[in-house]
Amino acid sequence: MYIDGLGYVDENVYNAYAVANATKASNNATTKNIGQSVFDQLLEQEKANKAPAEKTMDLDSIFAEASKKYGVSVDLLKAVAKAESNFNPEATSHCGAMGIMQLMPATAESLGVTDAYDPYQNIMGGAKLLSQLDKLYDGNVKLMLAGYNAGPGNVEKYGGVPPFEETQNYVVTVMRYLEQGVDTNGKTVTVNGDTTQIGYDQTVTDQQLADLQDKLDEYFSYSEYQMLMTYFNTMLDIIASIGDTDDSSSGSDENDSLADLFRLGSIQYNKRNIDLI
Repeated sequence: MYIDGLGYVDENVYNAYAVANATKASNNATTKNIGQSVFDQLLEQEKANKAPAEKTMDLDSIFAEASKKYGVSVDLLKAVAKAESNFNPEATSHCGAMGIMQLMPATAESLGVTDAYDPYQNIMGGAKLLSQLDKLYDGNVKLMLAGYNAGPGNVEKYGGVPPFEETQNYVVTVMRYLEQGVDTNGKTVTVNGDTTQIGYDQTVTDQQLADLQDKLDEYFSYSEYQMLMTYFNTMLDIIASIGDTDDSSSGSDENDSLADLFRLGSIQYNKRNIDLI
């Protein structure tokens, strides 16, 4: 269907309401404040068409994937989730911690979690944090849990589990869950349908890195990139210093100033060899 001022749109993609309003908006130039613009209507429809559909996943599969990805035991992940929120993806603490693993906003952002109430992202973020604490404390689970609850700064300050009642009770509770085992009872959650494009870094294999390097080598080397950046920065400096190139008092062709603009080492502009169109 052709819409004046917009072009052709696929009436099978954009619903009748959007097309009707687009036609009305394009054919009625005098109408004021008719509501949502044509562009906004079509954009919303396109986003709805492309948005990944939500899907249902069982928590056990998410915990298993997070465990494999970040090297943290499934039992520990479940024990922390049980203590933090009892597997409630909508849980919010009095201090603002969010989701199943109770991530603070700043912590979630640092982990690359864009939606802390999405169970998949939240659990992956919590697993990543526990993996970092695992490396920091050489696998000492009690210190990992203390760092997760009170922050590594307090663990360092007190040389171990901080003397905070909440933190000490938290460590005891999670260790008990870890010893007894935690069952999710087959609980399922609704997650964003696209679980491959998440906002934090993913594990990259040596082969993937090699493949990426091969692709990069097809374009330019790092030394060539450095030369390009040097050239670019030099051009910026020259542009800033040239000023007005139309200096009739110099008696020279004003286009000769382009030779200064493009000169870098052996690279030089020659107006006789370049056809400017």
